[in-house]
Amino acid sequence: MHISIDAARQLAETFLMTSGMSATDAAIIADILLEAELRGRKTHGFIRLPGIKNRYEKGKRTEIQVDKEDGQCFRVDGGNQPGYLVAYRAMELAIQRAKQTGASIVGVYNTSHCGMAGYYVDMARKAELIGLLFADCLPRITPEGGTQAILGTNPIAVGIPSNNAPLLFDMSTAAITNGDLLVAMREDMPIPEGLAFDPEGEPTTDAEQALKGSVRPFGGHKGFGLALITQVLAGALVNAATIPPPGTNYGMLIVGLNPTVFVPLKQFKREVDSLIDSIKANRREADVEEILIPGERAYRERKKYLKSGIHLDDTLVNQLT
Repeated sequence: MHISIDAARQLAETFLMTSGMSATDAAIIADILLEAELRGRKTHGFIRLPGIKNRYEKGKRTEIQVDKEDGQCFRVDGGNQPGYLVAYRAMELAIQRAKQTGASIVGVYNTSHCGMAGYYVDMARKAELIGLLFADCLPRITPEGGTQAILGTNPIAVGIPSNNAPLLFDMSTAAITNGDLLVAMREDMPIPEGLAFDPEGEPTTDAEQALKGSVRPFGGHKGFGLALITQVLAGALVNAATIPPPGTNYGMLIVGLNPTVFVPLKQFKREVDSLIDSIKANRREADVEEILIPGERAYRERKKYLKSGIHLDDTLVNQLT
């Protein structure tokens, strides 16, 4: 189903408000999900709405608040609020303090899944800051050589200001994300071989069995190492659960860094641009038309969909309606 941006936004906000969520909070979450749709990340888009609403209706929440402060470091109790809201407000805090003091580190605990991690570091990039985010979640990834889930999909995201193409890096440390599995289930499609295990530890291409079982880290031992480090930084370090139960006490580590503490902003952005230009001018393989910078494809799609609107699954739209 083709739907305009305004209609999609209104649908998401109205759907969330039926759970008792305030209009302000619903607008924040709707914007994050809509950005995922615009950037071609349907795995983190409107398909997440039913789960967010269901958890919000069942959960007991308190206010998001800073409960510990030491210099440029802040610890945020998410109050069991949706991770989308907590990450948004934690990044606002990181940006504000980094603007004032040059750098800030915000540790977050007692929250849930935050969606597309790139959204939040992009907030920092737009504020002319470098933003970093590490997040943990329920066990989904096996250790290298194992078949049981013990680490989260544990995304790592970085946003860096420049004058030209947005430099926006956002990756999961899993070989396949929960969102990819949800989309495969909805479309009744198999997943590629060699990525997942069923609950008994046997290899599977069935998305539903993979969601009940486990997935490999991306890139073998290297992805496993990144997932493990992220679990420590966004779990044990910030007072979140080291191995969290589903939707319970997830954590994040958010960093805001002002380039001007080291060099003038114009110089920094000029050097970033120079590096990007050199990369794009690199000699290419025979079948490669263009070398893309992390975030460039997503922003091209965003520009296109802002004009034309987005496509949503008919069944999903009917469910939300």
